Amino acid sequence: MKNPKTKLSFAVGAALTVVFCALARSSGDQPLPAASAMDQPDAGNLRAFVELARSDLKTQKALIIAENLPMKEDEAAEFWPVQRDYETELSKLNDQKLALIVRYARSYQTMSDADATELAKSSFDLEAKKTDLKRKYFKKFSKVMPATKAARFFQIENQLNMVVDLRVAASLPLIK
Repeated sequence: MKNPKTKLSFAVGAALTVVFCALARSSGDQPLPAASAMDQPDAGNLRAFVELARSDLKTQKALIIAENLPMKEDEAAEFWPVQRDYETELSKLNDQKLALIVRYARSYQTMSDADATELAKSSFDLEAKKTDLKRKYFKKFSKVMPATKAARFFQIENQLNMVVDLRVAASLPLIK
């Protein structure tokens, strides 16, 4: 796996599989087949695992950006601090997304119409916040580099987010 995008995709898939399995096991809705202690992270360590996975994903993401967004030295010196600020704000939104996934994982088998409506509304609101964040940072990136490079950054960002979103969607069961 020399391709950083492949590494990122694999890391996301593995992380989400473990997270969802842990959530499903802790939800108590249905017992799952027995597994070894290594296969069942306890809920107390779940947050630490998510943070570790995020750290690896951020490293891989930075490598992909660096490889696919050529910058002059002065552009890079101004770009990376703005990108770190963007990642910090995006991380807060991703915390909210994780909370929604946890809520969903704990209730998808017995979800009421009211719960489904609230979850959908929260999801739509979160997507709107992410779009607003991208607009805000497109302006900031365009101040430190040409708009074409800022747009290229968001093309890369969107591709990576699609990989993550696909992995999440594939790992979550449909509402019963």
